[in-house]
Amino acid sequence: MRMVRAILWTVPIVLLVIGCVTKPPSGAKDKELAEARYKLGVVYFNDGKFRLAIPEFGKAIELNPSSPDYRNALGMALMFNRQLDDAIKVFEEALTIDPKSSETKNNLASAYLMKGELEPARVLLLQVKDDFIYPTPHFVYFNLARIYERQGKIDKAIEEYRLALDIRPDYVDAHYNVGLLFLGQGKTDLAIAEFIEVTRLSPGIAVYHRTLGVAYVQAGKPQDARRAFQKVLEVGPHSPSAKYARKMLQELQ
Repeated sequence: MRMVRAILWTVPIVLLVIGCVTKPPSGAKDKELAEARYKLGVVYFNDGKFRLAIPEFGKAIELNPSSPDYRNALGMALMFNRQLDDAIKVFEEALTIDPKSSETKNNLASAYLMKGELEPARVLLLQVKDDFIYPTPHFVYFNLARIYERQGKIDKAIEEYRLALDIRPDYVDAHYNVGLLFLGQGKTDLAIAEFIEVTRLSPGIAVYHRTLGVAYVQAGKPQDARRAFQKVLEVGPHSPSAKYARKMLQELQ
């Protein structure tokens, strides 16, 4: 879900300066007002005020119903407000205006994912995957991996996570998730390599060190496990992982 929100964050927020010297042509005033309401909605959205953003985007659509961007923005606000059925409907309306929009397809897929409807999400993501100019394909691969993982297609999931990492080698969530899959397969050395990279990229997150410790235990490397669990207590002594780390340190004495 971080990807969907980031798309709207990239929209420039500027103040509209409407001149009064020349009267705008018929319809232009409505479009100006629509853009103003849209930009106000963006401000609310970026501040996490999704309920306030929704009517602003709705008014922008009312003033300029031909804009797919306004519907896409409304769909995202509805999605983040957990109004998933409404979001799906709005995204579909946006696609009737601009059927080739990979951004809208990706957002619609995210809404389906949030509803647990994996197959329509997968079909949409495969379409976005074929768009070679889509600016953030690593997010598409990541979401496809999540779908395959939930469908029990572990090898396919690993393949998609790897594709995401080929594009974005510092993608922490992809490293972590693929490490968990390797751990579940009993491939502890591969899992450990992923978790080491995770802790290198995000050294201050206690749960990552805890998971690395668990992988070391499964690999029969108690000394390495102790170091990982001690790191949990160092970076997050009051974190939810700390209690487990203390228990494991006692067991590994």
